Amino acid sequence: MSTLWISAGLKVQENQSAQQAKAALLDLQQASEKEPGCVYFHVLEHKDDPHAFTLWEEWKSEADLVAHFELAHTKSFIAKALTEIVYIEKLIKHA
Repeated sequence: MSTLWISAGLKVQENQSAQQAKAALLDLQQASEKEPGCVYFHVLEHKDDPHAFTLWEEWKSEADLVAHFELAHTKSFIAKALTEIVYIEKLIKHA
């Protein structure tokens, strides 16, 4: 069985607060970890740049990831426009 891992690089928008973005990302983490298809969801702050974050996620399937973007907490985070996506990597981990 394989799971889907996501490594997503985010940076804080120029007109936004890094502290506010971090708080919102941590709220997103807490809500996402409760989703049935989420195995792992962590927000990592870059050591040398408080305006850069990496999301490190594990999902049971691609369908679970798609469902994640339809939930209120994810839509709410995106609507705040605190960050922009630098990159997204979809990785497969085989058992």
